[in-house]
Amino acid sequence: MKTKIFYFTGTGNSLSVARDISNELGDAELVSIPAVVGGYIENNDPVIGIVFPVYMWGIPNMVVDFVQKLKISSDQYVFAVTTCAGQPGETLVQLQKMLQKKGTDLHAGFAVREAANTIQEDNIFIKIAMLIERNSKITKSGKERLSEIVEVITNKNEQEPETSSILLNKFGNFVYGMAISRINTMGQFWADEKCSMCLNCQRICPSNNIEVMNDKPHWNQNCEFCQACIQWCPKEAVHIKNEDAKRRYHNPEIKVKDIMMR
Repeated sequence: MKTKIFYFTGTGNSLSVARDISNELGDAELVSIPAVVGGYIENNDPVIGIVFPVYMWGIPNMVVDFVQKLKISSDQYVFAVTTCAGQPGETLVQLQKMLQKKGTDLHAGFAVREAANTIQEDNIFIKIAMLIERNSKITKSGKERLSEIVEVITNKNEQEPETSSILLNKFGNFVYGMAISRINTMGQFWADEKCSMCLNCQRICPSNNIEVMNDKPHWNQNCEFCQACIQWCPKEAVHIKNEDAKRRYHNPEIKVKDIMMR
């Protein structure tokens, strides 16, 4: 059963989950979404997977663009796994609706708990969400759920998209609708004097948003807000407004070269 798994990642969490699923399935190919999103995406594999993080309780802009361009048929089995530090909201339902408009469906949707990809301190929206959803439904990581996920995919079982509570879903939809269109300009990034000009940040950026100006990296206005530039900087020289330096993180099983191979 040939499977193609498309993934979008910043810290490497979603790539790690996608890789684990691929290894368990055996006959599977991993494809970076940033590497293909600029073209017309057609595939004939019987099983299609989409793995990506939750952004603002919804789908990242680049993944939305990818799904809109994806050439897919109703006889292909589609699954998705979304990684989140808190709650997924209706992210997978949003994906399901997009696929239904294309004449197919999301046959199985999973949400797994992974470390946060943001270095910023919790804002008011996250604090409200934590109050709404005190009893978290999404508590297991991709590794903890790996055998369950692989069994569903292997048998091509149907599974409803996993979501949060009704109240948090409504709150998340409100925040996503308000914020996602402005996410490209939300980041106020800069590099300090520790910058060695290795340009890992430029090479790792999924949207080619970073250029060199006056011998320093400069961020333009096409940011995906994945914060890979911060999390993978070897000198911890990249910063953003309202950051919490203790949150610097990237997946220990993923190397920076894996992210650059897109």
